Amino acid sequence: MYLTDRPMSVIRPVRSLFGVCVMLLILGSSAGAIESQGGGQEKTAVPPASGKLTLAQCIEIAINRNSQVLIAQRQVESSQALAYSSWSGIMPTVNASILNVNHNRSGDRIVQQNAPIGRAPDGSVIYGRVPTSQPGSSLTNYSSGLSVSQPLYDGGRWWRNIQQARQNVQNSSLNVDSAERQVALTVKQQYYNLLKAMRLQEVFEEQVKLSEEQLKRSDSMYEIGSVAKVDVLQARANLGEVRVSLLRQQQAVLQAKAVLNTAMGLNVNAPIDIVDDVISDATEPPVPMTLDQAMPDALRENPDIRRLTGSVESAKLSVKIARGALLPSVNGSLGYQRFSSELNRVYGNFGKNWTVSFGLNMSLNVLNGTQTYANIDRTQADLLVAEENLELLKRSTALDIKQALLNLETARQVVTLSNETILASEEGLRLAQERYRVGSGTLLDIFNAQVILARAKSNLVTAQYDYKIAQAALDKATGRPVKER
Repeated sequence: MYLTDRPMSVIRPVRSLFGVCVMLLILGSSAGAIESQGGGQEKTAVPPASGKLTLAQCIEIAINRNSQVLIAQRQVESSQALAYSSWSGIMPTVNASILNVNHNRSGDRIVQQNAPIGRAPDGSVIYGRVPTSQPGSSLTNYSSGLSVSQPLYDGGRWWRNIQQARQNVQNSSLNVDSAERQVALTVKQQYYNLLKAMRLQEVFEEQVKLSEEQLKRSDSMYEIGSVAKVDVLQARANLGEVRVSLLRQQQAVLQAKAVLNTAMGLNVNAPIDIVDDVISDATEPPVPMTLDQAMPDALRENPDIRRLTGSVESAKLSVKIARGALLPSVNGSLGYQRFSSELNRVYGNFGKNWTVSFGLNMSLNVLNGTQTYANIDRTQADLLVAEENLELLKRSTALDIKQALLNLETARQVVTLSNETILASEEGLRLAQERYRVGSGTLLDIFNAQVILARAKSNLVTAQYDYKIAQAALDKATGRPVKER
């Protein structure tokens, strides 16, 4: 039967209801389009057009452009949505039936009925099966109603699901923190590697300058006959070797810039200039803390340890949720319904044609195969795995801290020794040059003194930046803030 075959009292409400539904769909799709246009744009960090970049700026650029950080941020949004949906376990379920139309039509039919067909000799009535024609019928029923179902108790599973969802949100947030700290560590390492390469280039440039001066000095002494031609040739060969070392170091600087650009998510050929925050004087770095002092900070602040600690708590809740299936569940229900064969009696005359129902249901899952006990065993195994992963991370973090502290102490001592060696090497070079000038020394003594001085300065530069790199590793292991110290 088509809609046009129904009475107008039915068609008009149905058309009105259809129009309302269409309007709701249009409004919903418009709101979704506005939200996707306004909230879908991501903030992209753009490096400064000019000027030197600080370490903090490099870290910020890298974090804003790193895919792992962006993925972790989206995972937080997903876990927040799951946490929001976890409340559905305790919230009531409400269903409203706005209009339910049931139309039945039947055609004429012939049925067999018992009917008197005569009388017996004793005068009693005789009945028999007689075909009887019945006219068709047409009946329309209308109804509307409201039903509410409220879970009252399910063995504590709904509350633990909410707790677990909250814990998962916290764990996802710690994933973001962990990703940012890893990016910061990588940027710090490449930042100080670049500064170290640039400082070592300065050391080689200084060595080239000394070799050039020595070549001029040897050439002048050869002109007046104080030294032989071989000294000039040796000085020129030494200058060539030093220039080759400088060229290689210049290439190392370019390579370090490309690596830092890659760590920041920039083009490898992007021009970059950074601020050198390392003190280049004879100041000795501070003595690092001990492992016993650093480990409590790591257990309290390290995001990876905190995340796995949260995973252990989430696994414990999973065990309780699985065991909750052994307990009974209690649900309450409330229903209100109106019905009539006339539409105006369903939405009018509210004192009649209604039914109210109340219900309380208590159920116990007696047996569902092996599913319940299998879930309990699985969650208990997952809990043991989470606890072992946490202990493993604590041990590896302790090892990272120990290695960082050893590197810090080694670099600190090398700085001290290198400063002393530089003073002695500068004096040794001066004396070698003076002896050569008066004819009591050889050119080889000068070359050796220059090499010793260059090596001492290189050791100082390397130790100063290795100290910073080891400090960055220690900061990550102990959960220090991402912002530069």
